[in-house]
Amino acid sequence: MPVVSGPAMGKGFFDREKEVGDILRLLGRDNIALISPRRYGETSVMREVERRLNERGYLCLFLDIMYVDAPEEFVIELATAAFDVASTRRRFARALKDAFVRLSELFEEIEASAAGTGIKVKLRRGLNEEIRADNWTERGRDVFDAIKCLSDKKPIYLVIDELSECVNNMIKKDKDAEKFLQWSRSIRQQSIEDLRFIVGGSVSFDRVVKGISGLSWINDFERVPIAGFSRTDALKFVEEGFNEEGIEYREELGKKILGCIGEPYVPYFTAIFLRMTLQEAGSDLTEAMIEEIYNSKLLGAQGKGYFEHYKDRLKIYYGEPMAKAAKEILREIRLTDEGLPKQLAFHLFREATNEDNEERFMDLLYDLENDFYITFDGENIRFQSKVLRDWWRLYNV
Repeated sequence: MPVVSGPAMGKGFFDREKEVGDILRLLGRDNIALISPRRYGETSVMREVERRLNERGYLCLFLDIMYVDAPEEFVIELATAAFDVASTRRRFARALKDAFVRLSELFEEIEASAAGTGIKVKLRRGLNEEIRADNWTERGRDVFDAIKCLSDKKPIYLVIDELSECVNNMIKKDKDAEKFLQWSRSIRQQSIEDLRFIVGGSVSFDRVVKGISGLSWINDFERVPIAGFSRTDALKFVEEGFNEEGIEYREELGKKILGCIGEPYVPYFTAIFLRMTLQEAGSDLTEAMIEEIYNSKLLGAQGKGYFEHYKDRLKIYYGEPMAKAAKEILREIRLTDEGLPKQLAFHLFREATNEDNEERFMDLLYDLENDFYITFDGENIRFQSKVLRDWWRLYNV
């Protein structure tokens, strides 16, 4: 069955060779920021890049920092991720010993033992005592310096998922987001020969930092877009799902599944619908049954949880009155196949915000585009995804 509950890894990772190849090629000279809407498989791509770099003998550290909301917490997560690499744990402890004086006894214990779970708990407790809001820049540099010592084969790769979400958390909690962005950029600039960064996130990094005039602090990343499946790859993905379940595949069934989902063929929604279809229908599948499963299951109560996030995130990330304006625009464009003229969308924006500010309006449209909701068709605006538009139209969100 297709993976839908987390990143697709190992045998579950499906053919994204172009994206993976582009990233590996560009990493030869640059730090990378992956650009994609939520549910396009960004984390799966990051994990596959990590796997291939490990196969080539490079050291990779993976961090998921979605819930980190302060710079000192980031430094603690970074140190913990480095410590979790068993093959270099003692080397890491030796490199930190002079900087983290209070942890010297613990590091001596690490030198003398296999450092099991109990040691990790002690380490995290000690890091929380050593790394504080008033010294995280210095302690963070100490951690990065220690990481540089972990492998003689350079560069060492840091794969950081949800960095934009982390920075957004810092902004909302007023926790030194600007200082963190400036500091982390200086780390990248000074360590380019030793360290290489691959970052991603489920919210637009540009939108997050734009509000604090921070675009210049992330302009050193080479941007790599992560697109949906091509039609050819999407059909292969569906066919493999049939084969795994021992169900006879016919091309017209694959085309019908893709016709329901519509372009772009978002990996997440394609996997969900394929799983529902195969579980529901089994070997007696017909095109009419696929249509019925799409309408009654994916767009019904069973599929509600897969879509609610797209409504909720407007309130969470856009704030009032921009969330209100976004909802009004989306309500209108769900009703038209041709798209909504920008001029009419601007009218809805003015009514919702009481602002006659075209620059703010265009910023909102670009944010909606980056977050998967809309696409531009000349001077008209359309839903980017057929399946999301169908859900928005059905529930009159």
